[in-house]
Amino acid sequence: MERHLTKIVATVGPACQSEKTIGELIQAGVNIFRFNFKHNTLDWHDRMIQKVNRVAMHLGARVGTLIDLQGPEIRIKLPKEKILVKKGQIIPFFTITHPQLIPLLKTGQKIIVDDGKFKFVFNKKSRNNFLISESDGFVLNKKTLNIPGLNFPLPVLIDRDFQGLHLAARNQVDYVALSFVRSADDISILRREIKKFKLDTSVIAKIETNMALKNLDKILTVSDGIMVARGDLGVEIPLEEVPYQQKIIIKKCILKGIPVITATQMLESMITAPIPTRAEISDIANATYDLTDAVMLSGETATGKYPVQAVEIMRKTLIFNEKKNLVDSRLRFNFNVEEEYEFLAEAAYGLYRSISQKKRTFAGFIVFTTNGQAIRALARYRPLFPIFAFMSDSRIADQLAASFGVNAIILQEQNLEKAFAFLKKANYLKKGGDIFIILYPTSQKGTRVLGISHIN
Repeated sequence: MERHLTKIVATVGPACQSEKTIGELIQAGVNIFRFNFKHNTLDWHDRMIQKVNRVAMHLGARVGTLIDLQGPEIRIKLPKEKILVKKGQIIPFFTITHPQLIPLLKTGQKIIVDDGKFKFVFNKKSRNNFLISESDGFVLNKKTLNIPGLNFPLPVLIDRDFQGLHLAARNQVDYVALSFVRSADDISILRREIKKFKLDTSVIAKIETNMALKNLDKILTVSDGIMVARGDLGVEIPLEEVPYQQKIIIKKCILKGIPVITATQMLESMITAPIPTRAEISDIANATYDLTDAVMLSGETATGKYPVQAVEIMRKTLIFNEKKNLVDSRLRFNFNVEEEYEFLAEAAYGLYRSISQKKRTFAGFIVFTTNGQAIRALARYRPLFPIFAFMSDSRIADQLAASFGVNAIILQEQNLEKAFAFLKKANYLKKGGDIFIILYPTSQKGTRVLGISHIN
């Protein structure tokens, strides 16, 4: 199977909870499994994380696990399962999960329900609160409610999130994603809680609020990765602005050298249909041209009828369009190079570009690492060949699952001969291919080697 460089994140749900389907998803190209704690019980997630790890081990595959915390989500509470509303109709304000927010609302405030499907205008008369509907249809119970532009005081973590962190620590998950991030302080609060649980994990900040966009630069400095959560973001800001903000976020993540996941509705139609729309394929391709580290499937794999097919179509789209993305990344980004490992990564990429221009065959990079820094520094250049990252620490290996083009491999010693033997056995080596060698043994202070090996 031809391998993709842009990583694939798949959300686990009822549609893929069998070991057979999980195995098929891994073989189709999934790199990270996401567990959305907004849905299902924590016991269910606990069992599924263990099942994913068990299947991956059986297949000899290295996949990451990501838990997506629920966060302080606002949901409506109706007296019945659904109510019919018509445009222009005035209805009493909904009961909501955070009633302390209601006094903060002012007449004229926009209220969004069910990810933008319903729009209302808040109206206060005397002591009563009303909504004027701007939409027609049935509003369903327990749907999300958004208040665009309002910076309201909500807790960073709810009780279910603390329980989720305990579960994450027990299973040593690789990534923890925080929902509804507003500032860098939110990430710091999460890190303090993670430390209490003695959990070694990477923190992903989900950018889905207007406040997060305003504070993006500071959020980047305290996060290990970013998720462009376009669903809620498209409720907080005008829809036409979402593609632009996606490009800005991805660019800033690349410059920072941290992985970025582009998410939401990438193959939404495949929840019910076996073939995606042309627009969805274009969306995946454009994320590739934006140079995102990873793309994500949500309902497509969690509840959809065609979870494996969705991954296969995504992988094929990534592979084709990665090959067409030939612009030298150094012409698009002004990389800040200060640390020694960053200079080494830049030199390796420059050597790669030089050899590529001479039309010589190329197989990829070999990088020995103890902390993953040189790997991420090289990945931000987005070379069109895999980065084979050899290390002894399985935790670091799993936390590289979201980084563009990185294949993390466990090797207990920095031994080039053994590295080649592994790649040959795994069918990565082809006769006549050039492989760059970067040795970065931090145990031997001052030793930094960059070289080329020609495979005969």
